[in-house]
Amino acid sequence: MNWILWILFNRIYHSPVLLAIYKGLKYITYLTTGTTEIYRLCHTQSNRPNATIIYRIDQSILYSNQLREERIQLTSDEIPLTTVFQTLCRKKLFSSTQSPAAQTLQYSLQRIYQSNQLLNAVEERTLTKYDSTNPEHEKLLLSLWSGMKPDEPLENRLTKQWVDLGFQGNDPATDFRGMGLQGLDDLVYFSVRYPAYAHSILQHSAHPVYWYPYAIVGINITKFAYQLLESKQLQLYLFQYEPVLTTFQDVYCYLFYQFNQFWITHEPKLSVMDFEVKFIEFKAKMKHDLVHNRIIPLSLLENK
Repeated sequence: MNWILWILFNRIYHSPVLLAIYKGLKYITYLTTGTTEIYRLCHTQSNRPNATIIYRIDQSILYSNQLREERIQLTSDEIPLTTVFQTLCRKKLFSSTQSPAAQTLQYSLQRIYQSNQLLNAVEERTLTKYDSTNPEHEKLLLSLWSGMKPDEPLENRLTKQWVDLGFQGNDPATDFRGMGLQGLDDLVYFSVRYPAYAHSILQHSAHPVYWYPYAIVGINITKFAYQLLESKQLQLYLFQYEPVLTTFQDVYCYLFYQFNQFWITHEPKLSVMDFEVKFIEFKAKMKHDLVHNRIIPLSLLENK
């Protein structure tokens, strides 16, 4: 039932007409009951509300004309979260900051704040350019090679061997321009967290007929995952699991795994020239799966 409600409200929040009608109904309910939507959502929950309720509170704040300032404050670490909580309790007509409903609101705000901090952190990494003179950047890059090619030492830092990992030339640094260090972070995370999957996918990507550049595709998947995060399409997923970096990177790993399955099982067989069109098709499929709760952490897929 929670997922049916989420699909319904997801459509409402993404349709200007439906949203206007919904706001009108909320106002009528406020006039007749003297309660606000956020209060009603919190009043029916325990201190630890489910992900759907947190999502609806998040969306209510996002689309509220009354809470514009608080919406900005929830994306910053300059204003204490307790201040935002107290302001919302007052504006949304909570009887007390100590009531069970208020405690539900406080917990929800913590999760919403965490999701915003996650977005800030990922955005910062995407804007951090790879610097070949930075020892930490170089160390991270070399760890990717050692994780993916443990039995094949690099001949030099600049070498055509990188092409075997799916980069475009002898210096991978140039391929990280679009997504910054986040693109590298995700490739390394996949190789460390799910080495068997990463190695299997690399092997598939080297097929003589339907090959694709492993690293370049990985960077494109980082961009896709970031777009899902930035557009808040990942919000419910984050609230269901945990709004932290490893949750986001597990989504990346799941998407990479599913892309490989999509690519190697496609009929007729694909070539690298099909990538642009087929990646658009793949993204649409993943967005549909996300709405219908079909995306799960790759660790859970392992146990199925």
